[in-house]
Amino acid sequence: MSQRWEAGLLATLVLALVGLVAREPVLLLAASIPLAYVAYGTYSTVSVPSELSATRTVEPTTAPPGRPVNVELAVTNESTRTLSDVRLVDQVPGELAVSVGSPRTGTTLRPGESATVSYEVIPRRGTFAFDPPRVRVRDAGAGATATATVPVTGDDRLVCRLDAEAPPIHEEGTGFVGRLTTDDPGRGIEFHSTREYRRGDSAERIDWRGYAKRNELQTVNYARHVSASVVLVLDARPPCHAVAGPGRPTALELSAYAATQAMSDLLRANTDVGVAVLGLEGPGPSGLHWMPPAGGETQRAHAIDVFDDAIELGRDVMGAEEGWRYAAAERDAAFESRSTVVRQAEQLVELTPPGSQYVLFSPLLDYVPVDFVQTWAAFGVPLTVLSPDVIPANTLDGQLDAGRRHIYLTQCQAAGARTVDWRRGTPLPVALERAFAANARLSERAGARVQSGGVR
Repeated sequence: MSQRWEAGLLATLVLALVGLVAREPVLLLAASIPLAYVAYGTYSTVSVPSELSATRTVEPTTAPPGRPVNVELAVTNESTRTLSDVRLVDQVPGELAVSVGSPRTGTTLRPGESATVSYEVIPRRGTFAFDPPRVRVRDAGAGATATATVPVTGDDRLVCRLDAEAPPIHEEGTGFVGRLTTDDPGRGIEFHSTREYRRGDSAERIDWRGYAKRNELQTVNYARHVSASVVLVLDARPPCHAVAGPGRPTALELSAYAATQAMSDLLRANTDVGVAVLGLEGPGPSGLHWMPPAGGETQRAHAIDVFDDAIELGRDVMGAEEGWRYAAAERDAAFESRSTVVRQAEQLVELTPPGSQYVLFSPLLDYVPVDFVQTWAAFGVPLTVLSPDVIPANTLDGQLDAGRRHIYLTQCQAAGARTVDWRRGTPLPVALERAFAANARLSERAGARVQSGGVR
């Protein structure tokens, strides 16, 4: 017997006992009232009708790490009876955390009616399968319950890939092989701006149409293109496995996702792109995972494999328990391997072609990435730092670590790097646009230093 009816049984026994002792028929009659409820609860039954149907929609079904994914589950009562108390729970994969909404609800379903739950999850890299939803039905008196899974149609899995939103790279590009547009104007074919005429300017660059209108001589500037190769450097050390919360992607996954999108954008512009992974034992010199700069779809595919391997190797080192607390607790241990990764950073300079520029993807949770930046700055390498923010600001420890991270960003800027703080909620294309806004200018300066022998 359910605990729900134990009080009714006790009331029946008390009333009956008192009625017998006092010889009061009224009390004996009153005992029949709770007894009726006890009997109803004991013998009533309920079942989950087989006519319940469910449809799940996952939008999008393929997403990059960190992008919210909307899940909607609708259950319809196609039977001929009313279900007075229905509890619906969607079976969210245990590795994912619900960020908005709830995967459960309670309602009444009349024949033909539907109940819907909507919620959002934040995916991390991998493939996650949804189990069929569970339904619990109670009878009108809540005395009996029945639980069952409901067959579901529609989407049953969520795939999270680094290149989920990257379109394919076509053979036809912009026509500028390995080049980027610089902020500074000059000779070219694409209009950039006009300026006041200077003695010695070529007649081909004079704005004759403007001269006819305003009787003023002006010289046309065109967008200039400079040759460049870009090396995407992924910080894959153990502290980079920090997360903003349970079930969310690690900082390394977000960094790898940003690097994948950056590579796709650069390769579509026919820029040669290389890849280096710091902090893991790889097959390259000084333990680097290294891909020399190159172009094309094959280069991107190989780079994604390198990023995926870095994430998997990191998971093997970290084990199943990944989290923000690791980065805070093991910061001192990370410093023990500082000399090793700094040697990798120095080795990288020897491997890259002259005039290359670096883009470092790191959450900047300790001082070691600042060492990277200072090392490369000493060799005159143009550098951009894109840093995903995974520090929770709702705790005292998080606020302290956020302050340290701000100091590291400032120190990178002081060393000459362009820094982009990729905050949660900022679309990645916006962050990448900021990161590469001045890259061509940096590349141009690096080229000048290479010609004068200043890089090495």
